[in-house]
Amino acid sequence: MKGHGIAAIVAGIVIGVSHIATAHEGGHEESVSGSTAFTAVTPILNVESVEASIAHYTSVLGFKKNWDWPAEEEDKTFASISNGEVTVFLSEKGQGARPVWIYYSVDNVDELHEKLARAGAEIRQKPVDRPWGAREMLVADRDGHILRIGGPSNGGHGESGEEHGEGKKEHAGSEEDDDREEGHH
Repeated sequence: MKGHGIAAIVAGIVIGVSHIATAHEGGHEESVSGSTAFTAVTPILNVESVEASIAHYTSVLGFKKNWDWPAEEEDKTFASISNGEVTVFLSEKGQGARPVWIYYSVDNVDELHEKLARAGAEIRQKPVDRPWGAREMLVADRDGHILRIGGPSNGGHGESGEEHGEGKKEHAGSEEDDDREEGHH
């Protein structure tokens, strides 16, 4: 489902849902058109260090750096990274709060899980088939932002204890992460 949707979950608000909305509602026929239609969504993540986040996203999470700012200075405070058709901005100690959840759509969640695990990513939840028809996993970045990555289901209806995070890595987060994940899709 490349290019068919990204949902940014910011402070509990879902923006631009594709996989999940389609599974729940069977698609949405109406849309805004013309010069007022949104053409993209670019989440802005508040990070402790833009330079350290660029390094983490490019070496562990499979993104590439598009640009950073200010270009002529050593201490960068803003940057653009991307993976496929998805772009994310990084803002050092500004523009938003932590953690933010971002939903990414991929064709093969299990393949990406293996790749990220080999690279040393903090996997908070292994891939699970969800009742709403998506297969999803949770990955945390170095600042605690959650990458909720989903794709087509393998056909199961994941409800076991492991699927609800019992075997996930320990992290400095709280039970809030689990509560938000369990009840909001």
